[in-house]
Amino acid sequence: MKYSLLISGTGGQGVLSAGASLAATAASVGFATFVPWYGAAQRGGVAKCTVVLSDKPILSPLPGKCMGMIAMSEEACQKGLAEIIPDGLVIRNSSRCKSKIKSGGVYLLDVPADDMAKEIGDIRMANMILIGALLGFTKMLPKEIVLAGLTKKLAGKGELVVMANQKALEAGFEFGADMTHVKKLEAKAATNSKYSVEKTTVGEILDTPKLRAIVEQMFPQVLNHPLLETGRTFKFIDAVPYMKDMLKPEDLEKFSDALEEVE
Repeated sequence: MKYSLLISGTGGQGVLSAGASLAATAASVGFATFVPWYGAAQRGGVAKCTVVLSDKPILSPLPGKCMGMIAMSEEACQKGLAEIIPDGLVIRNSSRCKSKIKSGGVYLLDVPADDMAKEIGDIRMANMILIGALLGFTKMLPKEIVLAGLTKKLAGKGELVVMANQKALEAGFEFGADMTHVKKLEAKAATNSKYSVEKTTVGEILDTPKLRAIVEQMFPQVLNHPLLETGRTFKFIDAVPYMKDMLKPEDLEKFSDALEEVE
């Protein structure tokens, strides 16, 4: 058994701690690697890590593409899809991820992790709920072993912290184990569109009248962003975290569709 996982989200969501915790638990019964990637996380960008779990020694901790992804934010999901193998598993925090996955070719498990965490009493537990959903779906590690490892790791933080994490893990495990929550998204034909949010830069959008006109129509407030000129070289999807107060997920989806229709 070997499983490669990408965990991605916004800095402050517990992306790296979730990956480190999963790797440490897996290493207690087999082999595991954990590789963090910080990027621009401290400035509100995407933070991510890769975790590889195996019952045999792991030759490389950096898979070309991962078998699964836990996406904790909209931007993380959109950027991470290219790193997942065909028919891989995408677990999204559906409290924050609303856009359609246009490319398809994946199994999708939408988990309302933020909402579930609020019910537990601590939104910071969303990361543990998503880890639980992964384990509930894949059955790659026994729940009892994970709970024991979690208890040992958090013992010094007090009983309330341990109980909250345990409750979150169990809630996620139960959600992920319910196969009715999983959808298969069929692969879509590749598009030959000249423009897209993934490959078109902010500068191209500003300098191309027909693209700028779309922005002016859909969300003109973005054109007044104080860092707009500084971010000219950014792909539009990479600039989204800096405009999160100006853009709703549904805005990004509509803009993506509009860009791809421009010839």
